[in-house]
Amino acid sequence: MNFLVPAFLAGLAALAVPLVLHLRHRDRDKPQPFPSLMFLEQITIRTEQRQRVSDWPLLLLRLLLLTMLVLAFARPLFRSGAAAGADARSRAVVLLIDRSLSMGYEGTWKRTLDSARAVIGRLNGNDRVAVVAFDDLAETRQRLTTDKAAATGALTGLSPRARGTRLAPALRVARQLLLDAPFAAAEIVVISDLQRAGAVGVAGVELPAGVTVRGIPVGPGTWTNSTVHAIDAKRVQQDDRLLLAVKARIQHFGDSAPNERTARLILNGREAGVQVVALNAIGETVVTFEPVPAPEGTVAVQVALTPDALAADDTLVAVVPRDDDLRVALLGGGGEPLFFERALGIAGAPSIRIERQNEPRSTSVEAAVRVYWDIPPERSLQTFLEGGGGAVVVVGRRLAERRGAISPLLPVSLAGTADRLADRGGTLRDVRTEHPLFAPFREVPDALSAVRLFRYARLDVSQGADVLARFDDGLPAVVERRVGNGVLLILTLPLDNRAGDFPLQPAFLPFVRQLVMHASGRDAAPLWRATSERWALPGTLTSPVVEAPDGALLRPTADSLGAAVPLNDAGLYRAYAGQVGGETEAVVAANVPRSESVLTPMDTTELLLGVRADGSATGDSVSSATSGVQSDEVLERRQSSWRLFLAIALLALVVETWVATRGRRGVARRVATSSRNP
Repeated sequence: MNFLVPAFLAGLAALAVPLVLHLRHRDRDKPQPFPSLMFLEQITIRTEQRQRVSDWPLLLLRLLLLTMLVLAFARPLFRSGAAAGADARSRAVVLLIDRSLSMGYEGTWKRTLDSARAVIGRLNGNDRVAVVAFDDLAETRQRLTTDKAAATGALTGLSPRARGTRLAPALRVARQLLLDAPFAAAEIVVISDLQRAGAVGVAGVELPAGVTVRGIPVGPGTWTNSTVHAIDAKRVQQDDRLLLAVKARIQHFGDSAPNERTARLILNGREAGVQVVALNAIGETVVTFEPVPAPEGTVAVQVALTPDALAADDTLVAVVPRDDDLRVALLGGGGEPLFFERALGIAGAPSIRIERQNEPRSTSVEAAVRVYWDIPPERSLQTFLEGGGGAVVVVGRRLAERRGAISPLLPVSLAGTADRLADRGGTLRDVRTEHPLFAPFREVPDALSAVRLFRYARLDVSQGADVLARFDDGLPAVVERRVGNGVLLILTLPLDNRAGDFPLQPAFLPFVRQLVMHASGRDAAPLWRATSERWALPGTLTSPVVEAPDGALLRPTADSLGAAVPLNDAGLYRAYAGQVGGETEAVVAANVPRSESVLTPMDTTELLLGVRADGSATGDSVSSATSGVQSDEVLERRQSSWRLFLAIALLALVVETWVATRGRRGVARRVATSSRNP
């Protein structure tokens, strides 16, 4: 028998209270006045022996009452029956082995493999074991088997990967594997450094009742780590030279103070700068490299620190896109597009060149985007879009005067003008910030809701078009349609200061630039992506071949959403058309999530915080202790032995009350004692 709260056993000291009271019990005699005793004969006095218990039944009942109360509060549990039942069955053990990047910390991986072999070696002949390796995904290396050699062989070839940590997918895979052993004593063993970041999503996992889960922490007792977690790179104009300016942001984590580190800047495989940095103990350290002449085309940027105990996160790669001019043909509008032109003319990467033309038929074929300012598009627009071009049709006052369809290519028809002067202007609502067009506003969605719009065209949208934003009265504000490899956007959102105050709002500049970038197919891409993401290849790339960081060649197949490549490793992925060789068509950098650099572990008791057992209350049938049996809390909750002890205490209280009031009292035994004569 064990106790869930053994501290309450200290209450057994209260058993001394009734014993002391019984021993100190004295009969209270009433004094009687009496005359002088000088004429009476002196005889021997017989007195009662005081220091002994005179009522044993009553004392034993009171001691029993206190004992039962103390045991009930200590929450007793009995392991003999549960242990016997567990020993009678064979075991089914699923090993979950963490192979995320953080497991590459010095000495951690060796402890991981040693622990896995030790667990396999302690299994009996009829026990079965499965091996699952996990990072942000889970891979079954060996299904349940009694062959220990096969399970040990499944560990061969395992090593930490440049991926994040997620325990939830591994637990779901373990649940499926345990379905092959419905009558065995099921156990899941997690061998990991138990990073807190890896517990995200565990609350949604459900495990069968009776499954035991335990963690074997193999991470370092004390740790320190520094990592390059961000790179800022942009092209700058200095006199008549185009330079590339790079900043690196270095973060230090851990228990000990950081030391000096050497940071190296590498551009397209060549070293371009070196800095010796004294890292800050708290917060990040910014390293600014001297600007260097910007290479032509796409630039692969790499910042590397001198290796520490976790060398895999000491290097960060990024890709700075080429700075080719983006040509935009602006058709019609007269002087109305003044704010639009100036917003596009502000320096950026890439720079935007605007070609003003009055007639659509004279459109330059070299323009990547055509903007039709309040005029209908020409018939050749469809061929332009199918070839991968982009078009923006701005519906203003002149087009709004027309009714019906503007062009067979546009999936809208006009229905007059909405005048919002009386209600102090309309606003934007239902903006789809998840769409690439509104990517600059995902963190600040209220920036667009501040815009006031006084007059705009009414549109009826037909099938085949996607409404990306609406006005607060429900009318479409931004409509998109895909035509071949190109993008067609229709805007009733006023882009001048005559029908609204949008050009005067801070959101105007990022919206206009992103509008042109999205239409051209050159959305402002991040400098790098996280491993485990998918890279959507450009739609214009035919028969793509992708070279992975390890040199492997990938040939993705296109589906309805286009061709995509999973970013499984950290480094540079290069896409080619048809075959590897020549100029790359696209490049993307992949890095491990920043959370892998923070090695703060969670306690094993937190391992399954939130895991449910077949939809029941949290933790009812799942244990997360470091032992191989179910937790004391689960066993005690199932047995509820305290109820029996409490019932015995109540019964003892009833009997004690009866004995104390109506039962017989013990008779004191008298003994003779000698007395001295005066």
